[in-house]
Amino acid sequence: MIRATDEQRNAPDPVWWDHMGRITMPTLLIGGGATSLIPQDQVAVLAELIPDTELVTIDAGHLVHGTRPQEFLAVLEEFLTA
Repeated sequence: MIRATDEQRNAPDPVWWDHMGRITMPTLLIGGGATSLIPQDQVAVLAELIPDTELVTIDAGHLVHGTRPQEFLAVLEEFLTA
């Protein structure tokens, strides 16, 4: 499974990227920073493609919600109540 998801992340179907602009709801995107398994430059590109996206980086690695749950929940709560 890890190889399959890595392949999809590293070389997604171009249509996937093209459709990000179709998202119409405000979107919160949380990145895990430099120690994340997801390249943060890819996270930044995704944030640019989705209209009305708020990108927040919590330096916690890949499992932000598990590593830094209080910070994760604070960011989420602020986003949901705005």
